[in-house]
Amino acid sequence: MKKHIISKVIAAGVLGAALLPALVFAETSAAGAAKAVRTTTVASSTLSSSKIEKAKAKADQEIDRRVASLNELATRIGAMQEVREDFKQSLSGAVGGQIAAFVSLKAKIDAETDLATLKTDVQSITQSYRVYALLLPQTSIAAAADRVVALTTMMTTLGSKLQTRIAAAQSAGSDVSALSKSLTDLSQKLTDANAQAQSAVAISSSLVPDGGDKTKMAANTKALKTARSDIATAEADLKAGRKDIHAILKGLKITLSTASSTPVTPVAATTTTQ
Repeated sequence: MKKHIISKVIAAGVLGAALLPALVFAETSAAGAAKAVRTTTVASSTLSSSKIEKAKAKADQEIDRRVASLNELATRIGAMQEVREDFKQSLSGAVGGQIAAFVSLKAKIDAETDLATLKTDVQSITQSYRVYALLLPQTSIAAAADRVVALTTMMTTLGSKLQTRIAAAQSAGSDVSALSKSLTDLSQKLTDANAQAQSAVAISSSLVPDGGDKTKMAANTKALKTARSDIATAEADLKAGRKDIHAILKGLKITLSTASSTPVTPVAATTTTQ
């Protein structure tokens, strides 16, 4: 009986000795696996944090660029003199609202800690803020139209003065048919330039952000193209009008020289001769 018990003890000891390396290996492997998981988790966390910071930096840069351009638009809008006041106020309000929206979005992005949510916020810079894409061309067209109207006003005033001088030359017996023709053409060009500018503003002012709607986006694009074409026509009219003015001034100079027995000389030159 004692031998049997001793045999069992010896067998158990042998079995324990045999299992000991396996148990030690298993425990070591488990510890290593846990460490590997912790290392992977830390590495993943570090990588995620790096992505978040890079995404934030890029988003902030894009927002800052847009806000800077919007501030420039606000300055241009403030300087407009001839554009309808209601449209001017509408543009100013839209620009101010857009700047506020971007500032708010930037604050949200900078405070974000979840990468998935951050990606959605970053995408909204271009997807949810379509008003920005419309404000730029609208303001550019309005500024160009404002310049056209201001120039037509100035040139119309000059045209009235030239008309007076042409009438005086005609009263003096000079042939002013060519001058009158140029003056008529000038009047027509200025009238058309002003109409084209007003048309461009009317077309662009009625547009609203597409909100990602492709049909509305296409309609806006087409309307803006038409408005730009109107501005181009108006600028061509002004260019032709300037040529008419130069032709009239040159014609008046020749007319006066022909009508006078002596060349017309500046006052300063006459005083020197005496």
